Amino acid sequence: MCLSKVFMGEKAEDKIIIEEALRVVENNGTVEVYSIFGEVSKEEDCYIKEVDLENNYILLSRKEG
Repeated sequence: MCLSKVFMGEKAEDKIIIEEALRVVENNGTVEVYSIFGEVSKEEDCYIKEVDLENNYILLSRKEG
């Protein structure tokens, strides 16, 4: 099983959302991040900017406007 860190910002060292994400779902401008421990983080007005499978991270970014 592959888990990833999920960050919010412009680079992968910015604010961490969830340390061990199991599932990430984008739904009409809201990104839902589910952790292996049952935590759920709902980030509104954002999008998935980058998925790096080699380094196991996902980068979210806020929508402008």
